[in-house]
Amino acid sequence: MIIDHGRASSGGFPLHPLIEKAKTRARHLLEPEALELLQDYGISAPHYRWVRTEEEAIEAAEALGWPVALKVVSPDILHKTDLGGVALSLQDRSAVAKAFSRMISLGRDGKKIEGVLLTPFQSHDIELLVGMVRDAQFGPVITVGLGGIWVEALGDVAYGIAPLSMEESEVMIRSMKSYPVLLGLRGKKGADIEALGELLVRLSRMALAESGIREIDLNPIFPLEKGLFIADARIIL
Repeated sequence: MIIDHGRASSGGFPLHPLIEKAKTRARHLLEPEALELLQDYGISAPHYRWVRTEEEAIEAAEALGWPVALKVVSPDILHKTDLGGVALSLQDRSAVAKAFSRMISLGRDGKKIEGVLLTPFQSHDIELLVGMVRDAQFGPVITVGLGGIWVEALGDVAYGIAPLSMEESEVMIRSMKSYPVLLGLRGKKGADIEALGELLVRLSRMALAESGIREIDLNPIFPLEKGLFIADARIIL
């Protein structure tokens, strides 16, 4: 968990070193940094490796276990999929090498490439989103809903004001129109409701403590039999 970082932010809370580093470099958090920040607040992020060479990428994939997912790490690329900066369900060393080479080549037009992020590949029938937007009147507003393509198609999102208690987070989850889907339908596995509620609580605490964060977008999140898998994490300062 977070301890004293040694400097005070404008909001009166100490700056997390990762946020201080990003602000110094006039950029938002890179995804590996976002995952590390989540972990510092007790939020379970997937195992990951941040690599800068092809050899490191192959070694990381073998250590994480097949299949793996690769994503380019760059402060200049926000929509990674559109530019070929994401590769999913890679099954062997050759596929990792080709994907790594393609992602590094995205820096040829002047974009800064900070390496490649590797995680285990995971998928699920249900995709969730959890996020935060800092409102001028209400402060950190926490969101939860169906993620992936469904967020735009259905707009099934619930809202709560930080800090959230476990009871308040459960009320948010139950208010979703898709709540019956989260319980599991027609033999499909449901979401771990308790883990989802705990995520909302911890994220609300992080949003209050880290006043330098403007937005958080965890989308998609895959519910596991026990826990959650955060497949994508974006934190805007």
